Amino acid sequence: MKNKGLARTTLQVRGRSVIGDGLKPYIIAEIGTNHNRSLEMAKVLLRGVADAGCDCAKFQIYEPDEIVSARVRASDYGLDSVYGDISAQDMFERYLKTPKEWFPELRDLCHELGMDFAATIHGEHGLNWANEIGLDLVKIASMDHTNLPFLSNLVNKLNVPILSSLGMAGLEDVEALFATIKNHQPGVGFFHCTAIYPPAPNELRLSNISYLVQKLGIPIGFSDHAEGVEAALDARGLGAIFFEKHVTTDKNQSGPDHPFAMEMSELKAYVELLIERSATEILEAVEFLEPSERELQNKRKFVKSIVTRRSLPVGHFLTAKDIYLARPGSGIRPADLPRVIGKALRHSIAEEMPLQWADLKADP
Repeated sequence: MKNKGLARTTLQVRGRSVIGDGLKPYIIAEIGTNHNRSLEMAKVLLRGVADAGCDCAKFQIYEPDEIVSARVRASDYGLDSVYGDISAQDMFERYLKTPKEWFPELRDLCHELGMDFAATIHGEHGLNWANEIGLDLVKIASMDHTNLPFLSNLVNKLNVPILSSLGMAGLEDVEALFATIKNHQPGVGFFHCTAIYPPAPNELRLSNISYLVQKLGIPIGFSDHAEGVEAALDARGLGAIFFEKHVTTDKNQSGPDHPFAMEMSELKAYVELLIERSATEILEAVEFLEPSERELQNKRKFVKSIVTRRSLPVGHFLTAKDIYLARPGSGIRPADLPRVIGKALRHSIAEEMPLQWADLKADP
């Protein structure tokens, strides 16, 4: 990555410069799945985060087959005690995804409340939907930072900025991601992120914020899964200029995101403290700190790989219709998809299996 100093591009949303040096920190309230599949609760959360002074509210759409293979179970994520012994696809479909029919109403309410409106998308269906619904920002989740075929397909097909999260990413991953999406004309920004919920203080790797600021020349933010406000304030001092925080009305509720989310009673102070905290002179960070072992364990579960859609016989030559990209990350990387298409199978393989190089015949 070429060192571009501290000069950073400024991102515009709805015709306004909102993320950039010299502007107040831009704060995104991640509602995610914490609406509990209740439209009224989603509206309560929107009003709450607007009252707290957030600049943007974000949802997850979760197309199940764009996230996880059908063989993965709720128990693989420790969520069978909440949702039962069901497939992870079924869990996302029945309990976690935000129904798409809600979005026009939620978008309009968001704008009425003076906030921008964002969502995380995960695949081709999400891309098509994002263009139809009129999002103000698009978020790329940490699970997709290695999903280069999907990411390359987004460039200049969205007319809004892309903010991508770097949870579980090593430096090689960051460089590949940046090379893939840096030319997106509406602009890009990266969230420094630790994909542990919540992380311990020694797992935060916050000095990577300064490293990324120096090397990339794009806005760098902080996707904050830590408890309290201290990590965000430190990130602000190191050069983060936009922030994402999960929010909830009650962190004691059942669900994957409630326990580490911030309650409304704390959110207003969080926003005010970040606005008061100015970025200090950014210290030179000469080293990128790689993810901890605990985060790398999550990477094997949460990033995507190439998965078979159906059972296939020995000798079959793979086509794009035979495979898709989904969790877990234990198979061939999405970036290698072009090398896989057209390969012959060394042996038969069952449906919904992460594809391995050992499954494929070598080129003659």
